[in-house]
Amino acid sequence: MRRIAELRKAKHLNQTGLGLLLNVSQKMISAYESGAHQPSIDTLKNMAALFNVSVDYLIENTDIKTPIDEFAKNGLNENEIELLKLFKNLDKLQQQRAIGIVFALAE
Repeated sequence: MRRIAELRKAKHLNQTGLGLLLNVSQKMISAYESGAHQPSIDTLKNMAALFNVSVDYLIENTDIKTPIDEFAKNGLNENEIELLKLFKNLDKLQQQRAIGIVFALAE
């Protein structure tokens, strides 16, 4: 899980420091980062909270760092969140078309 290493380095933490924060060994952090071992769900949740990202971002299921509940706190409703999810799955050309359609509807 390369993102764990990226996020750890962005926080200026070494593997030992991250391990201390998560109550796991440095060797386990190394194993997570290399993909040799998968973190438990609880460890993923703790990492996500520590780095202020979603679990989906950590496991490379999405490129959106912001946890979905952060979007909700900022006033997005379920339809808007669903629209964002669908938009994310479009290719670049389809995204441009969708933006054009939304601009046309907004006029």
